[in-house]
Amino acid sequence: MNAASRQLVLLRHAKAADPSSATDHERPLTERGRADARTMGHWLKRQGVRVDLVLCSTAVRTRETWAELVESSGLGALVDHDPRIYNASVERLLGVVAQDGHSARSIALVGHAPGVPGLAATLTGGDAALDDGFPTCTAAIIEVDVPWKDLAPGTGRLVATHTARSSD
Repeated sequence: MNAASRQLVLLRHAKAADPSSATDHERPLTERGRADARTMGHWLKRQGVRVDLVLCSTAVRTRETWAELVESSGLGALVDHDPRIYNASVERLLGVVAQDGHSARSIALVGHAPGVPGLAATLTGGDAALDDGFPTCTAAIIEVDVPWKDLAPGTGRLVATHTARSSD
């Protein structure tokens, strides 16, 4: 990352319990989901990712994903549990980052499909590396050279993407 660029780490939550077990917002991670999130934390640490701000959905599964990831990665940052991220559209997610990013150089956004995968595709102009989909516990590391308030379609470059599975 050069001196002028910013980094956005887009994370889709890990595997959650069946919808029949709780309301959608209250669904916890499964054991596999917890293990996958810890695996993702190890991967992010190996990538040298640092974050200044975490924008996280208020859903239980996103909060648990971030907590497990932090445990294995040592990533620490101010966490904003923002209800606007829960099942948000691409446009809403762009607005959240633009409004809340301020002076952060690196932001992690922990959310849901289809918003998070859509945001990754929108920012990168549909980078071919994203063609395999964005299953649970996937991260996309995107660099941008514009202030957060100017974030728009095509302003990002995909640096890396990874889907974590505890068997990795």
